[in-house]
Amino acid sequence: MNRNWHTEAACNGHPDPDLWHYENSIYADEQQLMVLRTVEAIETCHTCPVKAQCLEQGLEQENIISIGGVGSVWGGLLTGERALLAGLSVSHNSVRHEARHRRDVRRKIGRISV
Repeated sequence: MNRNWHTEAACNGHPDPDLWHYENSIYADEQQLMVLRTVEAIETCHTCPVKAQCLEQGLEQENIISIGGVGSVWGGLLTGERALLAGLSVSHNSVRHEARHRRDVRRKIGRISV
């Protein structure tokens, strides 16, 4: 896959590149912060001119695996959403471990998805 699209991405050069990564926490205040940060990342993705290419790369196997509850946003979708799109089961760790985060993010954005 050609990765030249990265230079045109809305996230390229962003002052906080960690915005596109999140982790599940047992602490409510950290959970809320992760939700807000993830929503900001997804909103940036919505304006990105190379969102489709980003999502394509995000669907690659190494990008749909969540380790220890840590996930990422590619093409506006969370790790678990991409895992489901790639055909993984709802019981797969990438999907199961981020269920609360995914629900809270989608509610904050104003829609429930997956």
